[in-house]
Amino acid sequence: MASKVAIIVLLGIALCLISTDAVVRLPRQRRCRCFNLANNLSPDMRIKNVKIFFKQGLCSKVEIVVNLNSGRRMCLNPDSKMGKKMINFMKTKPRSN
Repeated sequence: MASKVAIIVLLGIALCLISTDAVVRLPRQRRCRCFNLANNLSPDMRIKNVKIFFKQGLCSKVEIVVNLNSGRRMCLNPDSKMGKKMINFMKTKPRSN
C-alpha cells in the first residue's frame, strides 16, 4: 500500500516538474519599448540604425526605435510627419542580407 502511494506521489511530482518546465519555455509576450516619443530628429544626429516594431504581443502600437552613433536610443512618434516618412522609407528600402 505504501509503495502505491509513493509511486502516485512521484508521478505527481514528475508531472508538476514537466508542466513547470513547459510554462518556463513559452515565449514571453513583448511589451512596449517606447514611452517618451520625439516628433523630430535634429539634422546633426547621426543615425546608426532604425528598427520599426509593428503591433505585437502586449504592445498595441507601432514603435520606431532610432539608435544613434552616440549610443543614445530615441523613440520616434509614428504619427508625426518624420515618423510617417521613416515608415514609408523603411517599407520601400530594399532589404540587405
